[in-house]
Amino acid sequence: MKVGKIITIILAVAICGIMVFMLSQTPPKKEKVATNAQPKVEQNFTKEQPKSSEEFASEDELKKVKELSLSVAKVHNEGVSKQYLTTCAPCHGANAKGVVAPDITHLSKDELLKKLADYKAGKVQNSLMKGLLTNVSDSELENLADEISKFKK
Repeated sequence: MKVGKIITIILAVAICGIMVFMLSQTPPKKEKVATNAQPKVEQNFTKEQPKSSEEFASEDELKKVKELSLSVAKVHNEGVSKQYLTTCAPCHGANAKGVVAPDITHLSKDELLKKLADYKAGKVQNSLMKGLLTNVSDSELENLADEISKFKK
């Protein structure tokens, strides 16, 4: 064997040895603490509400929906489905006259179905509505549209 090959092999082994030594001496990585100006929002949602704050345009919108949701939960509404109260009423109100979102009492069942389907399909840009309707079946949409169309105008 030539001297050059022996030196190359010794250097390669030495470099591999140094790499193994350094890897074994590296302490485990710690998670970096976020230094964002925005505070983290704790999520205390019921099962029917969105599970991610990403579905809201802002933290203020998220707070308003939480407040409205709590206010609706305190109201006793006979004849109004639990699904409507948990998904629609926080924004549209217990009577669908609108709180944060518009009044929807003037819409027919067909108009409501079309609008709900458009939100669900993403044809109308509204991250909150799309998030709420993502896992709602067509029969549930039809039931909601039927119920809302019967509200007093």
